Amino acid sequence: MMKSRYQFAADVVRDGLSLELTDETWNPLAKVFRCDANNTLTVSVFAKGLPFTEIEKLVLMARKELGPFKDGTPLPDQLELDAG
Repeated sequence: MMKSRYQFAADVVRDGLSLELTDETWNPLAKVFRCDANNTLTVSVFAKGLPFTEIEKLVLMARKELGPFKDGTPLPDQLELDAG
């Protein structure tokens, strides 16, 4: 089982905030970036073979912890998947 850490990072140049998943020595593995310039969310993955559960946890955590965009607009609603 991998030991992971999470950290917030502000990006002044791109006008946003990210939640990053790192390894135990703080090397970035993936991140969710909240861009306040155009009210978008993006996910970037930097490590091959990263378990899906780690990505899923990062995305769910980011949705909760990053908060609304700087102008007060809430993050997009979660998708409802049809199991049929």
